[in-house]
Amino acid sequence: MSRVTNIAVAGVGGQGVILASDIIAQAAAGCAHDVKKNEVHGMAQRGGAVVSEIRFGSLVHSPMVPDGEVDVLLALELLEGLRHVHRLRADGLVVANELRVAPAVRPPGAQAYPRDVLARLRRTGGAVVTVPAAKLARRAGNARAANTVLLGVLSRHLDLPLEAWQQALRACLRPDLVEVNLRAFELGRRRRTAPKK
Repeated sequence: MSRVTNIAVAGVGGQGVILASDIIAQAAAGCAHDVKKNEVHGMAQRGGAVVSEIRFGSLVHSPMVPDGEVDVLLALELLEGLRHVHRLRADGLVVANELRVAPAVRPPGAQAYPRDVLARLRRTGGAVVTVPAAKLARRAGNARAANTVLLGVLSRHLDLPLEAWQQALRACLRPDLVEVNLRAFELGRRRRTAPKK
């Protein structure tokens, strides 16, 4: 692959944004790609926004993804997906958890969480795949594995072999969490959801 693949992962603190981006980076590195990664934590420990970017290909010069160049936006929360959707390429893809996390505190005058956030996300022009990731993660045995469910969905849209993903999961997770996350990943991977425009 000569072209650089650009991925952005967005969510809120505690959802596993950084872990998900580590797994993507590890899977790409396991296939001998040059990989660069960066992240912004913000007020992550207080449920604030977290975003991470991963770039991989034969040669990657910078970890920063320019606006309008994201190939896939992995949104662990719908509103965070909407906040970053402007960064997608014209033919980009959004893989979004159906989860809505309302801010714990809303300053006076701040807008309420939009009821039509999913409709807005779909109106932005890119292809959108939505996934009930928490439900599938619970089926796998751990509700906190929703990020891994989304990685399973993502894996069907990237040119990285299944074995690279499995090895990355084993490398990035504690041994006691590997099996449940492999199950969560497989449930996401098996989910056949056609992107909606």
